[in-house]
Amino acid sequence: MKRVSDKRIFILLCCNAFFYITIVTLDIINAGVGVTATQGLVCDAFKYLAIISCLLICLFARSHTRRKVARIQAIVFCFTLAADFFLLFTPYFLTGVLCFLGAHTCALIRYKPKWILPAGICAAAFFAATLRLAPRLLHIEPRLALIAAACVAYTVLITSVTVSTFHSPQPRENTIFSRLGMILFLACDINVAIFNTLPTGSAPHTASIVLMWFFYLPAQTLLALSAVDLPLFPRFCKQKLKPEVMGYKADETRSTNRAE
Repeated sequence: MKRVSDKRIFILLCCNAFFYITIVTLDIINAGVGVTATQGLVCDAFKYLAIISCLLICLFARSHTRRKVARIQAIVFCFTLAADFFLLFTPYFLTGVLCFLGAHTCALIRYKPKWILPAGICAAAFFAATLRLAPRLLHIEPRLALIAAACVAYTVLITSVTVSTFHSPQPRENTIFSRLGMILFLACDINVAIFNTLPTGSAPHTASIVLMWFFYLPAQTLLALSAVDLPLFPRFCKQKLKPEVMGYKADETRSTNRAE
C-alpha cells in the first residue's frame, strides 16, 4: 500500500522534537531564575504550535488505512487546541477545562463508545456533588466551586479514557502508544494540580513548572501517532493487521471481498 504522508509526518515529528527541547529548556529557566514576558510568550507559542503539529499528524494520517480513527483523533485535537488556547493565552481556566471535557468525550468514542453514557453519568454526578458540597466543606465562593466541580468531572473522564485504552480493539502498536500517551497525560495533570494548589516557591510547585509540558507534549505526540497506520514504521510493526481492526474504508473492504 502506498503511504503518501510518511515524510510529512516524519517532518512534523522532527518539529515536535525541536519544540520539546525548546519548551523544556525555557521551562527550566522559568522555574529557576524566571523568564521575561517575551520569552514566556515565545514558549507558549511553541507549546501551541506543537499541538497544532499533532493535529496535522492526524489530518495527514487520514490518507492511511485508519481514516475513521484519524478523523476522531483530529476532532479530539480540535478540542485540545481550544482548551490550550484558553489555558495558555487567556485567564479563562474554566473554559479550558470544559474544552478538555469535550476532548475526552470524543476520545471515549474512539476507544470504547459503550462507556460514554456511564462515564458521562458518573462525571455529572461528581460534578453536581462537588458543586453542592465544596462551598460548605471548603468554604470557597461559588465561582471556585464551579471550577472545582469541573476539575472533578474532568478527572472522572480522563481516568475513563485511560482505562478504556486497555480495553480497545486496536492493533498492538497503536494500543501501546495510546496507553503510554494517556499515562503521560495523567502525569501531566497531576503536576497541573500541584501547580495550582501548592504554595508558590515550594519544591513540588517549582518542579511542576517543568514537569507539566515535560509529560504533556510526549503524551499528545503519542496519541497522535496512535491514530496513524503504524506500518509507517515497517521495522517496528511485524504483524499483519486485520482490516476490521485497522479501520479500512468501507469501499476498500467491499472491493477486497469481491476480488476474493
